[in-house]
Parts: sequence; structure tokens; C-alpha cells
Amino acid sequence: MTNTTGARVVDLPRKGIEFLLPIRSQYSYNRGVFENGWNMSKQFMDLLFGGYRRQVLGLLLLRPDDSLYVRQIARLTGVPPGSLHRELLSLASVGILLREPAGNQVRYRANREHPVHAELAEIFRKTSGLADLLRDALAPLGDLITSAFVFGSMARGTAVASSDVDVCVIGDVTLAQVVGALTPQCERLGRVVNPVVMTIAEFRSQRASGDRFVSRLIKEPKLFVIGSADDIG
Repeated sequence: MTNTTGARVVDLPRKGIEFLLPIRSQYSYNRGVFENGWNMSKQFMDLLFGGYRRQVLGLLLLRPDDSLYVRQIARLTGVPPGSLHRELLSLASVGILLREPAGNQVRYRANREHPVHAELAEIFRKTSGLADLLRDALAPLGDLITSAFVFGSMARGTAVASSDVDVCVIGDVTLAQVVGALTPQCERLGRVVNPVVMTIAEFRSQRASGDRFVSRLIKEPKLFVIGSADDIG
């Protein structure tokens, strides 16, 4: 058809119009997924736990073999002393934490024998404990990352005191960038963070060739920090 100037106008179907529109990059899409996931996780934990309690549980449940002094907990969580003492006493009173006098000081640690310990630890691994710490650390690189997930014993829920946090990061980032982003979290987690970094092309190529490591990654449990299984499918 023609317009009022006599110029010919091509009436494209909707699919054709979308094809001509600027295409949002994969990384912008990932940023949106990243932010949506983070917001949902935060809202969920805000609903269940106050901010200070979430900080305390996120620290101690992820370090179940560590018994920490109050001053250590304060330094690692940033919770004010008065509020911290109240939270620790409340959690110890219901048995979620164990309170252990040590001379003129007190240590606290997670109570593995509590009936809800395993379930509570799993929630914090997936939300404001492990997953959110790593998500926050990787946020400055979010536009460059297609997918990031925890694998190995932490994802399976079988970690012991000596276990590393194994993280696979897929995207256009370097190992140095990822190490720089994640290393500051080691003290908070009480564990070494061991990243594996590759591009999406490398990941797919190794998957297609039957690479043993990538094949294991696909089959084993994963705790997604950025993206989802669809992003590496």
C-alpha cells in the first residue's frame, strides 16, 4: 500500500516488525533475570526473618562446624552489639544455635541436631546465605555473565568443614575478574571459593564433545546464582 506522500509502505507481519526492532542483548536480558531473582529472594527472606536475624543465621548456618565469638559475628555481619546479643540469645533459647561459654566470653554455633537445622540451612544456601552473597559479589559483572551456579558438595548439601564453594561462571568474563569479585566473600563464608570460568561457546562445545567435567556439571545438582538451567541448555 502507499501513504499520503505516494511512497510505498510495506505492511510487515508482527514477526517481521520485531525482527527490525533493536534487539535487546543477551546480557541485558540476563541482568533483568538477575534482578528479578534477587528481588524475589530478598522479599521471601524479608517475609520470614528480620534483617539482623537473617544476617546472623546466614553466617552461622553456612559455617556449621565453626564456633564463633560474639565479636567475630559482629564483625562479619555488621549487626549492632545490642541487637546482636538479643538475636543470639533468642536463637539459642529455641535451640537453633548453641551457646558455649569460653572463659569470660561466649561462642555461638549452629545446632546440627535441631529438628529444622537441615531445612533451615537449605533455605539459607539458596537465598540470603550463600546464593545472595555470591549474587551480590558478582553483581558488578552481571551484564557480562550468562549463568553462574554453585556445584559440588555445597549444591548437594553434603559439604563438610573443609569443603570449598565451587562456582561455575559462564560468560564474557575473565578468571581474574571473577576471582577479584568473589575472594572478599571467603572470610564471610569461612570457605575457599573456587571458581571455574568459561564462555558460553566453550561450555556448549565441551558439552557437545562429551567433556567429562561439563557432563558432570549438567547432571549434578546446581544452585543457580545468576540465570537458570535454560541459559546453558
